[in-house]
Amino acid sequence: MKSLLDLFRAPALALGVGLIIAATGCDDGSDTDTDTDGDTGTESDTTADTGDTGEISHASDIQPLWDANCVTACHEPGAPAGGLLDLSTDGYAAMVGVTSGQAATFKIVEPNDAAASYLVGKLKGTHMDFEGGFGGQMPAGKDPLSDADMTLISNWIDSGANP
Repeated sequence: MKSLLDLFRAPALALGVGLIIAATGCDDGSDTDTDTDGDTGTESDTTADTGDTGEISHASDIQPLWDANCVTACHEPGAPAGGLLDLSTDGYAAMVGVTSGQAATFKIVEPNDAAASYLVGKLKGTHMDFEGGFGGQMPAGKDPLSDADMTLISNWIDSGANP
């Protein structure tokens, strides 16, 4: 007849080995990660390894912000600000490299330089610091954009303002 210690030894050993494997992050190779992003294969975040280069684009990352916060009743054709800056169809063409109608010595979006982009001043409420800057903080009549949205916009500009 087995002793009480013998009854618990095998399950305790299996549990201990399992905990060690989990703690050390042992990879049994059963995942289907094709590692297309060119790194060493160890991901530091919890997202799937999709091969995404991490580039921020206007079309997929920034235009949705304009659509949600700026277009309706303001920056669209026929709206008061639509004649000044129409963001309803192609905000990229309307802003990137385009001279500001308010602060004429600045571009609305100066690629690679968020601090010199009048857009960032309008969104942060620091537009009066730009020579010729006037009007209110954007988006008008709404809460300012979140810190996360502002960081995304600044990072997009600083990384070249990709279409």
